[in-house]
Amino acid sequence: MFNWNATVILNFHFHLFVNHFFFPSASTSYHLRGAGHTRWNANKSSPKADRFRTTTYCKMSDVQLDSALFFKRAEKIFQAWENPTGDAKELDGLTALQVVLGEPNDDSAAYNKTISLQLYLLGFEFPSTMMIFTKSPRKITFVCSSSKAKFIRQLQSANGIEIDIQVLSKEESAAKKTVQDLVLSLGDGKVGSLPKDKPTGKLVDHWNSAVAGSKGGLEVVDISVALSAVFAEKDGDEMKNVITGAKMTATAMQHYFKSKMESIIDRGTSVPHEQLAGLVEEKIGNDEKGADMKLWNKNPSLGEVDFASTEWVYTPIIQSGGKYDLKVTAMSNNDPLKPGVILASLGIRYKSYCTSMSRTFFISPNKKQESYYSALLEARTEALKLLKAGAVASEVYKSIQQFLESKSGTLGQNFLKTAGFATGIEYRDSTFVLGPKNGRALKENMVLVLTLGVQDLPDPKKQGKTYSLLISDTVKIGQSGAVVLTEGCTKLSDVVMELEDEEDEPEPVKEKPRKANGAASSKPKSPVKTRGGTVGGRVLSTKTRGGNRDAVEQTTSEKIKANQARLHAQRNADGLKKWEEGGDGKDGAQDKVVKRYESYRREEQLPRAVEDRRVYVDEQRQSVVLPINGFAVPFHISTIKNVTKTEESDHIVLRINFQSPGQIAGKKEDMPFEDPDANFIRSASFRSQDQRHMLKVFDTITALKKTATKREAERKELADVIEQEKLIEVKGRHPYVLKQVFPRPAPEGKKTDGNVEIHQNGIRFRPDGPASRIDLLFSNIKHLFFQPSEKELIVIIHVHLKAPIMLGKKKTYDVQFYREVTDMSFDETGGKKRRARYGDEDEIEQEQEDRRRRAELDKQFHDFARRIESAAQAQQHELEVDVPFRELGFSGVPFRSNVLLLPTTNCLIHISEFPFTVITLGEVEIVHLERVQFGLKNFDMVFVLNDFKKPPIHINSIPVVHLDNVKEWLDSCDVPISEGPVNLSWPAIMKTLNEDPHAFYAEGGWEFLTGGGSDNESEESEEGSVFEEDSDAFDESSSSDEESGSDFGDDSEDSGSEEDLSDEGEDWDELERKAKRADDKHRAEKGGDDSDDDGKKKKKGGRR
Repeated sequence: MFNWNATVILNFHFHLFVNHFFFPSASTSYHLRGAGHTRWNANKSSPKADRFRTTTYCKMSDVQLDSALFFKRAEKIFQAWENPTGDAKELDGLTALQVVLGEPNDDSAAYNKTISLQLYLLGFEFPSTMMIFTKSPRKITFVCSSSKAKFIRQLQSANGIEIDIQVLSKEESAAKKTVQDLVLSLGDGKVGSLPKDKPTGKLVDHWNSAVAGSKGGLEVVDISVALSAVFAEKDGDEMKNVITGAKMTATAMQHYFKSKMESIIDRGTSVPHEQLAGLVEEKIGNDEKGADMKLWNKNPSLGEVDFASTEWVYTPIIQSGGKYDLKVTAMSNNDPLKPGVILASLGIRYKSYCTSMSRTFFISPNKKQESYYSALLEARTEALKLLKAGAVASEVYKSIQQFLESKSGTLGQNFLKTAGFATGIEYRDSTFVLGPKNGRALKENMVLVLTLGVQDLPDPKKQGKTYSLLISDTVKIGQSGAVVLTEGCTKLSDVVMELEDEEDEPEPVKEKPRKANGAASSKPKSPVKTRGGTVGGRVLSTKTRGGNRDAVEQTTSEKIKANQARLHAQRNADGLKKWEEGGDGKDGAQDKVVKRYESYRREEQLPRAVEDRRVYVDEQRQSVVLPINGFAVPFHISTIKNVTKTEESDHIVLRINFQSPGQIAGKKEDMPFEDPDANFIRSASFRSQDQRHMLKVFDTITALKKTATKREAERKELADVIEQEKLIEVKGRHPYVLKQVFPRPAPEGKKTDGNVEIHQNGIRFRPDGPASRIDLLFSNIKHLFFQPSEKELIVIIHVHLKAPIMLGKKKTYDVQFYREVTDMSFDETGGKKRRARYGDEDEIEQEQEDRRRRAELDKQFHDFARRIESAAQAQQHELEVDVPFRELGFSGVPFRSNVLLLPTTNCLIHISEFPFTVITLGEVEIVHLERVQFGLKNFDMVFVLNDFKKPPIHINSIPVVHLDNVKEWLDSCDVPISEGPVNLSWPAIMKTLNEDPHAFYAEGGWEFLTGGGSDNESEESEEGSVFEEDSDAFDESSSSDEESGSDFGDDSEDSGSEEDLSDEGEDWDELERKAKRADDKHRAEKGGDDSDDDGKKKKKGGRR
């Protein structure tokens, strides 16, 4: 049993529910690392370690040492020691070489010489292991634990090199004795070591104490430069790994980052640098999904890649928006990607060998920026010539700087302090830095990261702002120059993207309404389908509420009563038959699937932080690891309901509440359970004095739960999105084309024009610019609408789909193609005719031209819609063009704004503005009219759909003048209608209906609506619709109460409304004469000069 730092309190209302979780042993340790399975270190205490460290864990059974490679490279070290020249001179006179890798420590450097030496010789990291080299005789002694000794024993003495393995005892005194004996065997003299790596651990302490206690004393000499010289010259196997990593880095930059970045900028979406870096990171795969082979297959020269041995040297660095850091330790921030100058750095490590490249991308640059970048490219070409065997690092740097000085004094002054460094197993080897003070010579087969950067250049587009330029590549040193291994995205044409100015288009749009409105009054109607003169005449004549009340009560009610009785009886009978055949449907959630969550498949996947025996949140695995009874127990975030904290005097209590059945009283369980009758844990409480850690855990769990909830909501939102079949293009002839139309919604979120083409099994929108194509298959088209330009600024072909598709990042059921009817290229001010004559002739001529243009567009779009209909019917799809009846239109509020709703043969639509409204009458179970009572100006309409799982559709604030027309239209379409004086609680009604539909219809179905609603429902919604002007209704009802003493107004009161008198009273001349006579009479009676105000009031009242 572990002695946990936190007190654990389990609330055992129910039994433990931890199916599909892995319970690790508390004594498990994780030490062996290599090029096997990769896991990013998540310790945030050390940003530098986080920035570079990737820890690769592998199973013990996977550790197979390459003996031939070990002795080949060990021989290279001994040769440099026995013949010390150049940078290896510091090995001269050394008695032994001692290198120790301490215990794993997240705060240690990600890359150092000790780790590099172990990977160079063994291919794996062995923490808490010491290697001692002696040259007379050649011998390598390993000091390690018994578990590591089992694997090191794969190395047997060969090639004149003896292998000695000293196993450390678990007893501390025996372990000290082993190390002391080794120190004594070395005698006096100098020992080469790597003190800058600063290893820690018991083995290091034993060594230091033994050296300090030795009689003669050992002098420690730093051999890091000598080892750098050994590592610098790559052999064939090393170079193969470097080349593969370089190709992968260039492929990710050229074929993914560049196109992704351009797409984001072109769409104008807000994507943070960190998020974009995360998308790039995913391309090599992780524990949850494999590598994106679609990307890597774009580079055929890659061949077979071992992605288990592939990792990122650092998280991709993406910078824009005026904030640039050209240091190696730079990181992507959370600012959104912005146009302008964009810097990107990628680095892939393949089989322990690092590569890196950086590029500068420009969005609409000016000439000065382009000239600076061209100068930097020329300096890169010059540097590749200078980087050859025997060249001195400082001379190379100075030559590059002088070259830039000759091009521009600004570039030379702002050039980076270094121009690159050597790379390999260690990402940045400071021994071979291309700087002004490094006098070391370069050697053939060295691999460098050549970095040419210029920082803090004044931005010509933004006053007071600066920008930076950066070009970096992994290069190989040769005899006559360097070879670039990360080629791609280098030329100016490859890194420049011109962004079109979006301000050019709105100017003509502002003029179109003025021209269209000016011509609308005299323009004849476009041909549309009509239902008869009776309906149309009534729509045009009945403009007042008072004038229609008698017709609503007498004519319309009597007309539809018989037909509605038949429709309600038929609907009830059909409902009983349907739910008798389809089952009782009592639970309403029978199609929910129990999801199984898996935090960890194997013990090795648990993070090392669980050894701290504290509550740990693994954000990558979306799990919370809790210390329970000596075990690290992981819980997926989906099993956690919420977390609460209680702060006491010197303690903090963290309570984690889990999902379990029956917690949500009276509501539907959103999370189904495999066995709701099983026993569950309700909560687990942890009490600790470490308040900082507990608060961090609380915040992390809360954020993780919020993210998981958002992700699940997005998944549900996109659950019904389909992936369409491939569109088959027409062959043997050109497709029918409708040119210069705009799609809505736009595929990339940006207005773009293009052509619509009719192909064999669907239609395709082909944009003129870089936007995505839109394919709509006939098999997925539910309705096809043509809306002419009558009283509109656009002519429309609208497609309503059976199943939604994705356009950009959003799903949609509706896609339309439109063109604006006004010709903005028409010049109203110029031309000989305009100058030659002045008068109404020009305006008449312009109106005639506008009518002609509208008629031509209407005919063109209507003919194209008919062609779509014919093509679909030829493929055995029932599709007809539906044209809205503007005479039957009425205003209402389907969303947030008041719009004109137009009936069609099969639907009720509004497609002139976004968001669109398309209601298919064939899918409507019943339409209920709410707030139909005397004295209200507006009523609401609720469409209950046949699919009861879908919420009813509300259209609010319909003027009561349209009540008669709406009823007659719905009745003519055989849609059952009911009405009531108040708004009903539809969520409660639909819940009751979904719980037992058969019982609902057996008890009468929708008959409760035809009686005007129940008493308790009438108390719920006296205030009316949220869209109604409540003040008007209140004033009207108040005045009626005062004047008539009844609950409702009468006709005499209503006849005094502004709307009624303005349409049915005397004309303006008569009103003016009456007002004048009233004013004169008032003055005569009062005889004063202060009667102007009263006269004005009377005049205003008279008009009312």
